[in-house]
Amino acid sequence: MPRQVPHITLKDGTRLLRLRRRFARAERWGLYAFADPSVAARQAPVFWHMAALKQVVRVRAAPPTHRENLTPLTLSSFNVDRTAAIGVDNVPLVLMKGPGVHIPVEIHDVAVLTHPFAPVFEIDGFSDLSAQTELLKRLHRFTEQAPSAANRPAFAIDERLHHALIALDESLRGRTNRQIAITIFGEKKVAEEWQGPSQFLKDRTRRLVAKGTELMKGGYRDLLF
Repeated sequence: MPRQVPHITLKDGTRLLRLRRRFARAERWGLYAFADPSVAARQAPVFWHMAALKQVVRVRAAPPTHRENLTPLTLSSFNVDRTAAIGVDNVPLVLMKGPGVHIPVEIHDVAVLTHPFAPVFEIDGFSDLSAQTELLKRLHRFTEQAPSAANRPAFAIDERLHHALIALDESLRGRTNRQIAITIFGEKKVAEEWQGPSQFLKDRTRRLVAKGTELMKGGYRDLLF
């Protein structure tokens, strides 16, 4: 492994890692290369490998004059934290990280890291079209004015993850969904709603168990991006 991760910071603030060879041990952890151990954990840039990502936006970078109705972009057009990596395949992977969401973008042209380009997005088949469309919508929101900390909406993701981990623990102990719901929401709420006309509490408990199981089987990586 390199003693120090050879990365630079571009003028627009994007942190860029460029490697001339692969590091197999780091790739097994989902990384292009291990972080520099001499840098404090919160300051060390982390460059995730393509293989560790579930969904990727793929872009063909055309010249700015490719089509008149396309607005040219630069990496600075995206008002979020950005880390980019170029491996031996010479294809840049840019990880865009906004509040509570991350989007990897594979761009087929190295020059776009420092020059304007007209984006041509690729759709990978029709089997998961809605998920790909949603990913593009989120990416587009990154080009809008970044919200200030005061106006940023509060996210309930921490509480949901907490409940999912409780549901996982209780499920692994062999508890029923009703017992899991009592542990999370309290006996009074379950007594009032479990047998009622609404299936909301039952469905929510099932989703929490499923989410906890997904986290256990590798989904926890999403929390690290």
